[in-house]
Amino acid sequence: MIDLNNCKNLFQNYTKKYDLKNEKILLKVLHTYRVMDNCIDIAKSLDLKHEDLSIAALIGLLHDIGRFEQIKQYNTFNDHKSVDHAALGVDILKKDKFISKFVSDKKTQEIVFKTINNHNKYEIEYDLDDRTLMFCKIIRDADKLDIFKIFSEKIYKIPYTNSCVSNRVLNYYLKGIVLPDSFNETVLDENLRTFGMLYDLNYEYSINKVISDNIPDKLMDIIIKSSVHEKENLLNIKKVYYKKRGNLC
Repeated sequence: MIDLNNCKNLFQNYTKKYDLKNEKILLKVLHTYRVMDNCIDIAKSLDLKHEDLSIAALIGLLHDIGRFEQIKQYNTFNDHKSVDHAALGVDILKKDKFISKFVSDKKTQEIVFKTINNHNKYEIEYDLDDRTLMFCKIIRDADKLDIFKIFSEKIYKIPYTNSCVSNRVLNYYLKGIVLPDSFNETVLDENLRTFGMLYDLNYEYSINKVISDNIPDKLMDIIIKSSVHEKENLLNIKKVYYKKRGNLC
């Protein structure tokens, strides 16, 4: 049995070790609670029972626990320039059996470890059981929903660049395919990564949420402003997304 109030208190006490006046730290604290709420909403949309609702919430609460130490040590969210924050999070939860304070059941602990480790990867590992796979999909969707929200509200402001979208990246996006980070060749390619995450949503709730919140338009408007001369190609990418989702542009 998971006591979510206790889990929230444990998480709050853990984050008190870090400088909450640091904007990056505060951003991740607030992000965590929103992702937890997203996990609950997605789980409810799947008609999951109370036990699984609690597991989904716990995964949302702990998915980015590695971010705080990453920021403290490296002052960056960039895993490639620092450390894999998901793997770091799992290590933190395993150290001195910290995870046991949140949940005692060993099988649930393993689900938490697997989902945290897979939440930031290009794709989910192949050999997971159906239940663990479901939770991996829930946290990946929940995390992306908040990333879209932050990006579309321009918390991350994209400066103007005269960069072009590379041919390889353009061709993949026009096929509706999610790209690995390693495919980025230009600044605009990097800016398009957030929009590309739209292709990787798993559940109907998540897809309907981004459409109802007008997220594809908001994201693309920001990206177009960063490289106006690529507007035609960028709008074509947006049209492909709507066509893929069966919605009119």
